[in-house]
Amino acid sequence: MRKFPLLLVLFYTLSTVSAQDRKSLLQRINEIKSQSDIYYWDRFTHENADTAKVNATKRLLLDVNNTRDEKDAFSVEEIMPHATYIHIDRGNLTQYFVYISKSYVASMNKGGAQPSTSIVSAPIVSSPATSSPVVSTSAVSAPAVALQKAFVPDAFVQRVMGTGKFMDVIKLLKSMQAQGQILQFGKLRDVEDYSSLDLILFDMQSQDIVTMLSPIGTSGSRTNVVNGAEDSLDNYPTNMTAVIWYIKK
Repeated sequence: MRKFPLLLVLFYTLSTVSAQDRKSLLQRINEIKSQSDIYYWDRFTHENADTAKVNATKRLLLDVNNTRDEKDAFSVEEIMPHATYIHIDRGNLTQYFVYISKSYVASMNKGGAQPSTSIVSAPIVSSPATSSPVVSTSAVSAPAVALQKAFVPDAFVQRVMGTGKFMDVIKLLKSMQAQGQILQFGKLRDVEDYSSLDLILFDMQSQDIVTMLSPIGTSGSRTNVVNGAEDSLDNYPTNMTAVIWYIKK
């Protein structure tokens, strides 16, 4: 007869601890985001955890390599062991928040980076019972990444990706259209054939940009203009992704 009340007490205690850990970790994320003069940071959301982590790193590298010569640019596999990752499970999607100290990056040697001093933060995962994030104690392991030359997106892509949220991107595109930088843009459902159109993909839940894709080329596939890899709209679930097309001048 006494087991049920004891279980309630235990559940309440564990929930309180998890909530405190979650609050502390989310405060840390907000602190990092508010100190852009000290840290490089970025994030990426995808249904595949490895894809989310790698692409979060690639987005981070846009800032890290922005002022570096091409020969001095860091690649994904060079920066990953030295960055700190926070894993957030949002239902069917996984988000990685990644950051690294600017001073640490400045002290790293190209091709022979110093030993990592960063600590992998405990990931945040969603509790199946409540769908609220709780802290997980499992370690975050870096996926194997093939050696590759760093890809640098053009200025237009960097500007759009840096805007972040869906409505902010819409405002930016309207401004660009008024200035004659783009000819037209709209929702994917408004056109029958979008094979020749550039696309911007958003996470429906967070409203963040997921990535940007080129028109379909002669190879029959699109190019991810954020990381330079071959990609396809089919790689992104339609029930999780919102898409905007645009035509550059």
